[in-house]
Amino acid sequence: MWLAVVGVVFVTLGVAIGWYGLRPLVVVPRLLGSEIQAPSAVASGDGFVVCRGIATAGEAGTVAAPFSGTDCLGFEFEITERQPSVIALPWADAHLDDGVATREFSLGGDHGSVAVDPASRRFSLDTASTTVTVGADETPADRLQRVTEVRDIQPVSRWLAALPFFGRRRFVERRIDPGETYLVAGHTDHRGGVTTLTGDLVITDRSPRGVALGRLQAAVFPLVVAVGFVAVGSWALLA
Repeated sequence: MWLAVVGVVFVTLGVAIGWYGLRPLVVVPRLLGSEIQAPSAVASGDGFVVCRGIATAGEAGTVAAPFSGTDCLGFEFEITERQPSVIALPWADAHLDDGVATREFSLGGDHGSVAVDPASRRFSLDTASTTVTVGADETPADRLQRVTEVRDIQPVSRWLAALPFFGRRRFVERRIDPGETYLVAGHTDHRGGVTTLTGDLVITDRSPRGVALGRLQAAVFPLVVAVGFVAVGSWALLA
């Protein structure tokens, strides 16, 4: 009886972890199979569109990135802490917090531009990251300290800081910077006579192939863990 319960739990966890690893790969076939267009060539009703251009601030202006303070058009951030882990022995970077913010902007080319309005919480930013690492016995910079206070993140636990190599925190920031070239992929909408890329967008400073390879590499570990959980759960159910 208990073995069957354990089996169901492990299989369920394996499926959940597997979906977590596979979800970012869903868009990859369409991304690789689409021709990159100039912003001026994008029209409403084109279906899935991939275009490349230079990002420029719109009427909404810019937003300050949380860790660097840089004025940007959108950002993602994540805060992790090195903690003991059973799955990824001997440690893993445990998630403490994350967040996003965006502004509507335009993507321009030689012959015109297209509006871009990423939906908050529904866009993926595959750009180079800026990472600040703070040791367990170090004091974060003032800006990082303010972010942790506003987000109600507690200081590193004393017991964790006492363990060698543990308690280290990473503050990771990815941005959409004005004046830089980006590839944007997603669907279009017609808003007030203006063609707009909006919704669940992929925004990257890499090529489609680079995005695909990066996502495949990131998916390897959760998929291996998922297979292990499903295998153990299946054994428990069949025992």
